[in-house]
Amino acid sequence: MKLVVFGASGATGRHLGSLAAAAGWSVRAFVRSEEARGRVGGAQETVVGEPTDPVVVAAAIRGADAVAVCLGISRRTRSPFAPLVSPPDLTSRAVASILQAMQLEGVRRIVYVSAYGAGDSWTRTPWWGRAFLRLSKVRYSMADHTRSERLLSGSGTDWTALRPMLLDDTRCTQPARPMRQGDSLMSKVSREALARTVLAMLGDRSSFGRAIALVPSRHEPHAEG
Repeated sequence: MKLVVFGASGATGRHLGSLAAAAGWSVRAFVRSEEARGRVGGAQETVVGEPTDPVVVAAAIRGADAVAVCLGISRRTRSPFAPLVSPPDLTSRAVASILQAMQLEGVRRIVYVSAYGAGDSWTRTPWWGRAFLRLSKVRYSMADHTRSERLLSGSGTDWTALRPMLLDDTRCTQPARPMRQGDSLMSKVSREALARTVLAMLGDRSSFGRAIALVPSRHEPHAEG
């Protein structure tokens, strides 16, 4: 099975590449710069280019069985108030190119890393969460994830969007799980757990056409390190 990972040099994408390769997938990493080649994990192939370029994206997707999108709008630091260093519509423009390429290449499966607060989850976000998002630069990411989810829902593909609320870098050997009533929105999902969830969802037909909010698994506490 061949998987193309967009955003393969990012924190979640690196975990996903390594985990997919360990699970027997052939991994093709898509990154935006030559410098980023050294930060990918587990990939047998690496493609360098702009994820908004439909020609380059189509070449990267050719022959794939599935696509995972771990892209996001970058800020100068991880501070939610840091200035943007990428276009505010980068992710949705990339998704448009990826979906176009999937149609051309006959690829149907795509898992997209979104965020809680995007799409219809905005109305379920507490007032204090919406206020914070509006005041911070995260509002650009949330708007772009919403645009991306809208494109996915109208694409006719076998899509899944995953919506963690908060992320951290703790180690975790279990995937995240779907949010249930009573779960805290302040629960942090490990990026490693998120990558494990993406990998698990790739073969989960019950997740097709769904946006799934995520929280940490209760079976394993996070371990620092």
